Amino acid sequence: MQTSDHHARLAGIVLTVASLLSVLAMAHHPTLTAPDIAQALQQLKDLAQLSGWVHGILIGLMLLVFWCLTEYSLRRGFEKPMVRAGLIFYGAGVVAMTGAAAVSGWLTPQVGMLVPTPNDQDLHLLAILINFSYSMNQVMANLGAVAMSAGILAWSVGLMHDKGWTRWVGILGIVAGLAPALSLISGSMHLDVHHMMAVVVLQGAWNIGIGALLMANRV
Repeated sequence: MQTSDHHARLAGIVLTVASLLSVLAMAHHPTLTAPDIAQALQQLKDLAQLSGWVHGILIGLMLLVFWCLTEYSLRRGFEKPMVRAGLIFYGAGVVAMTGAAAVSGWLTPQVGMLVPTPNDQDLHLLAILINFSYSMNQVMANLGAVAMSAGILAWSVGLMHDKGWTRWVGILGIVAGLAPALSLISGSMHLDVHHMMAVVVLQGAWNIGIGALLMANRV
């Protein structure tokens, strides 16, 4: 089953725009810089609204990208094992990454507002809860990034059977799939805001390549 050429071009345009906007949204991702828990709580409160908006936008854009890649998979052919593998792995990654964004965007700021005027004992407990939220975010973000990378890798291996610049998009996807996954699995990279931006940029470059293929009806 294939989508129409119109749907393919639309998916290509949306995929390109959503990928660029994801990089822009990540550039506005808030970061805690406070040296102690009391100041960190105040920063969480001050940044709560921005954090909610940034992560909400990122989740929406991520779902748009997944829709576009579903259109790509339909266009490429579900009968191909690597296409099905790409969709399954990437979909699992979207679920995990959505959870990570929800924890970072809404749960952690809520933890910071649990006690309006905390005493020393409250500060100790809140520090534990914030660290727990951060650990939860990291576990889900790592899982999401690895699963999404595996999906990109599977789709890109399938592109290697083609010729011309379609194959070059496949080569880019193999790099975009392997580099983050191997770095995270080996422990040489941790998904702080800086490294998450690098993953978003790398995956976004591949997305734009797929978007170009869709707009040119090359898949």
